[in-house]
Amino acid sequence: MKRFATVLVLSGICVSTIGCDQTKDAAQKAADQAQTAGAKLNTEMIDKAKEAVSEAKDAVKEAAENSGVADVLTKAKEALASVEGGSDMLEKVQGSFGTLSKLLGDIKDEATAGTAVAELNKLTESFGGMTELFGKLPDAAKGMVGQIFESSLSDIKPMIDKVMAIPGVEAVIKPAIEALMAKLAEFKA
Repeated sequence: MKRFATVLVLSGICVSTIGCDQTKDAAQKAADQAQTAGAKLNTEMIDKAKEAVSEAKDAVKEAAENSGVADVLTKAKEALASVEGGSDMLEKVQGSFGTLSKLLGDIKDEATAGTAVAELNKLTESFGGMTELFGKLPDAAKGMVGQIFESSLSDIKPMIDKVMAIPGVEAVIKPAIEALMAKLAEFKA
């Protein structure tokens, strides 16, 4: 509506002025620029909405996939409740995988990957501290904890792949990820 009014106003001036064609051309050019700017704004808004929908779908999918981890954790808590150190081990494992998941989700570019390296190294050390406790568990308990690690890793690996696919991130984060994965491989029963 504004474009139409602008053209009318500018065209109205033209009736009493010499150079009417120039005024009409200027009015049309202004209207075209306004329409282009509006289209760019609409495109940006649509793109942001699409991105938000995509992120929501990913969150729902991740929650659905993580429900398998929750089931394994519930069974493991029940089975390890009477095992000395079992409950502590489960809490540490659950907290560490939660931290790892959040950390990977926060990596968006090279800069955030660089920031994440120190935290990944801390997580690797944390899992390293758990290996002693894991070694003291009875074989049956090790099997339950091993299932937790297996289930959690199956959820984490796609996140790692997604992060590594971000341009420039793999070169920054790969050594820390490899060290972490090597440490996690020690938790097999």
